[in-house]
Amino acid sequence: LPVQSAITQPRPGAAVPPGELTVKGYAWSGGGREVVRVDVSLDGGRTWRPARLKGERPAPGRAWAWVLWELEAAAP
Repeated sequence: LPVQSAITQPRPGAAVPPGELTVKGYAWSGGGREVVRVDVSLDGGRTWRPARLKGERPAPGRAWAWVLWELEAAAP
């Protein structure tokens, strides 16, 4: 499967004040393949920024669960 991802913070429709923003979520790939990168766009896909993957890295072929990620960014 291609990498799938979901944003868990901020919630859809949440009011986000200007300034620093933490975007969090999770990603999975399927088939035991490891997620090695998650890119996040805050402007509808015009630009992308790499998120930081959190937690321990699984052994090759043993990535059967999701991985958490987060991105610190400036909210316009």
